Amino acid sequence: MREISIESNGSLEKTAVYINGEQVGGIHQIMLHISEDGDFDTIIVYEGTDKQMYTKNIFTDYLDNIKKVPPTFTEEEAQFLRLLTITSDGLLENTMVYINEEPQDGIVDLLVQIQRGSPAQSSGFTSIFKKQQGYGEQAIFRAEIRYRNPDESISTELIFG
Repeated sequence: MREISIESNGSLEKTAVYINGEQVGGIHQIMLHISEDGDFDTIIVYEGTDKQMYTKNIFTDYLDNIKKVPPTFTEEEAQFLRLLTITSDGLLENTMVYINEEPQDGIVDLLVQIQRGSPAQSSGFTSIFKKQQGYGEQAIFRAEIRYRNPDESISTELIFG
């Protein structure tokens, strides 16, 4: 089982990504989409220690040359952030979702899309999402979760908001 954790306040500048408990850097994009309908898309795009770009499935692929970096936040700073953790072996039925270490039940849909913007738009997040030349995309930070309530209604919440 692999574990990915994202610690954030909802802004790129205050976001750290951990894989199996170790903070990683060089990340260009993360896309997590899990739904009760069977969607299970977990993609990470990162620059490896060899300066090559990799696109991998977070839970099933070997993460070649992933950069490990020192912790970005102190324990005091982390108290003001939320922690999303997903553990899985790549199968939806063996996947657990936690927010601040509390298991989440009744999930209808979870979507996390984090994309580093072009170098001109990057700022304090560059220690994690390394700047690259030649990209003109906009930064994206979207993280929401939809739950089925006891009355069968659906509610949507921001994960880091």
